[in-house]
Amino acid sequence: MRCFLLWAFALFATQHADATPSRIVCYFSNWAIYRPGVGKYAIEDIPVDLCTHIVYSFIGIEDKTWGVLVIDPELDVEKNGFKNFTAIKKTHPNIKLQVAVGGWAEGGEKYSAMVADKSRRDHFIAAIVDFMNRYGFDGFDLDWEYPGAADRGGSFSDKDRFFYFVEELRRAFDGEGKGWEITMAVPIAKFRLNEGYHVPELCELLDAIHVMSYDLRGNWAGFADSHSPLYKRPHDQWAYETLNVNDGLQLWVDYGCSPKKLIVGIPFYGRSFTLSNSNNNYNPGTYINKEAGGGDPGPYTNATGFLAYYEICTEVNNKDAGWTKKWDEAGKVPYAYKGNQWVGYEDPESVQIKMDWIKSKGYGGAMTWAIDMDDFHGLCGPKNALIEILAANMKSYNVPEPTHATTPRPEWARPPSTPSADGSKPVKTTPRPGQWDPNAKPSTQPKPTTTTTTTRKPTTETPDSSEVVYPQLPTSHSPEMSPTLKPTTTTTASYKPEIPEDNDVAYPENNADCKGDFMPHEDCAKYYRCVHGKPMVFECKPGTAYHTVTNVCDWPANADRERCRH
Repeated sequence: MRCFLLWAFALFATQHADATPSRIVCYFSNWAIYRPGVGKYAIEDIPVDLCTHIVYSFIGIEDKTWGVLVIDPELDVEKNGFKNFTAIKKTHPNIKLQVAVGGWAEGGEKYSAMVADKSRRDHFIAAIVDFMNRYGFDGFDLDWEYPGAADRGGSFSDKDRFFYFVEELRRAFDGEGKGWEITMAVPIAKFRLNEGYHVPELCELLDAIHVMSYDLRGNWAGFADSHSPLYKRPHDQWAYETLNVNDGLQLWVDYGCSPKKLIVGIPFYGRSFTLSNSNNNYNPGTYINKEAGGGDPGPYTNATGFLAYYEICTEVNNKDAGWTKKWDEAGKVPYAYKGNQWVGYEDPESVQIKMDWIKSKGYGGAMTWAIDMDDFHGLCGPKNALIEILAANMKSYNVPEPTHATTPRPEWARPPSTPSADGSKPVKTTPRPGQWDPNAKPSTQPKPTTTTTTTRKPTTETPDSSEVVYPQLPTSHSPEMSPTLKPTTTTTASYKPEIPEDNDVAYPENNADCKGDFMPHEDCAKYYRCVHGKPMVFECKPGTAYHTVTNVCDWPANADRERCRH
């Protein structure tokens, strides 16, 4: 009996040592203080005890000096927004307080220009370190939307250069020796990952990945639907078949990211729509008046196509307001409609389902955009109803160690490491002690090579000083700009494909129906995408060729068609 008790205690101790506490990440949008009436939300309204990490959103990049841009200096500096935020640490010493750079409204052009030049990266990193020390933040959240996105001002080279930036930022933070964390807000659309993210290497460098598993539908899609479905639904077609929370998170795992690093995003807001005239079909996927730009603005957030949870629940739960609430059984989310207005959102039931799912999958925790859109006044019931559900589930949940491996990343797909400015050895993108290794193979097989070094000559120039730039405060405040995601996907392969002969490639005929989301073109620099059921021609960036297996524009030397290599 004594031996059994000793064995049981040793087993418990081992399991406890392996477990990692889950994260509850609460994004705080500083402009919420400008909302009228009961919508006004300040730092003192944050339910600190219900979060493990709170992220102050946003700062930006100054594109002339490449320093930190304070977007609202009156609020953040003159009225001590930053200092009042980090002062939370005095009463809650265990909370992690981060600041986020970027966001949808910042665009991507400045970020692409910054990472493209080593001296600009050095200057911005030095400014970040100065900013972190000046205001006392514990972590830095990267919210560039999105690297490599041409539609957001990005470029083809962003993917490697963004990786260099993160690697250099990690080195700078580690050099400070203060335990500063680096996290990143990321999309789940496959084509976004292919364009801009070296997934395994970034996941090794970062402390956590905040997955924006919302805004998967919106007015831009041309139909009304919930924007954060957990699973695929019968009406989902083409790119939307895999554009759901379950498949999106699995994509990050399949690409080589540890599940324990992935923090699942839960929206505390809904996406709203204005239906087409005389449209009496209220099912998900129904026709909308796209020109309206979305549903009617809410009284507090005042943004077309966007409603905070407290703006939705006060209407939907009011029997006299005329709203009809329905449940999407396949997607595990609610939606509601009234007249020509339609909204898809999250409620306590759907949030609880997602919490159970997170724990069943072994993900690292839950994140919300944004804490200021919960029912913080208790207008519909208990105060902070949604974040209370996150806390009740995540605070008692320890993240297990992953039990599976992924396909090893081929050497040709790994980015080179960047040297340090002082000439020391480059950072290796290899797992830290005890870290999950997506490239791990059974002991009977040889381990793959880890990294190579870049041939780029490092710049020795360093900025004279770090600086924070304060622009003029705009005369009006922009509408709600939560991170959004235009939904499309592509396909990829986790292996180096064999080179096909041209007669093995199926080219679509004129006016033919689609045979997938992406299709090859006879011209190496062009390809087809399925648009409304018909192939439409797109062109690669100059100097690149379309790869028929990975479905991305790549350097000609990597083309899978022999004639496209010239």
